[in-house]
Amino acid sequence: MRTPASLGSLRAATRAELEEQYVTRDPVEVPSGIFRGQLLMWLETPAATHPVLRPIEELMFARLAWWVDFDRQCWFWFDPRLAVGHFEPSVGPSRWRNGETIRFLYDDRRLPGFVNQFLYDEATPLSDELCLGLGGISAGRGRGEQFFFALQRVG
Repeated sequence: MRTPASLGSLRAATRAELEEQYVTRDPVEVPSGIFRGQLLMWLETPAATHPVLRPIEELMFARLAWWVDFDRQCWFWFDPRLAVGHFEPSVGPSRWRNGETIRFLYDDRRLPGFVNQFLYDEATPLSDELCLGLGGISAGRGRGEQFFFALQRVG
């Protein structure tokens, strides 16, 4: 049996440890509530090192505070009223790793259609209070995943 993960242990983890946590888990269910996001580690993929995407995502996910609201099915920065990135959570096979995950399928009518098709993220609940996710773009394994992130329940 694994030791339950904590935000501190995820922050201190190596890439190999994050990879193991991501694919070694119990059955996946979509959580409820609001979770604060934190970027944990950049990956070395074409999307993660892209000269335009990386600075934008560095600002949005490494420097600014952000949250995921599973009840309202959206991301937001600063204030819940500023929700963007509306998604439909879907449990199914990971696009980037072996195993089941929560896939964030985007459908935000305030964003152009090509942006919704470009976005893709997924997360794995590690406990009722903590999820480990992969953020990225809609591309295959080794090309689309950009970073590991943690989601910790705040409400």
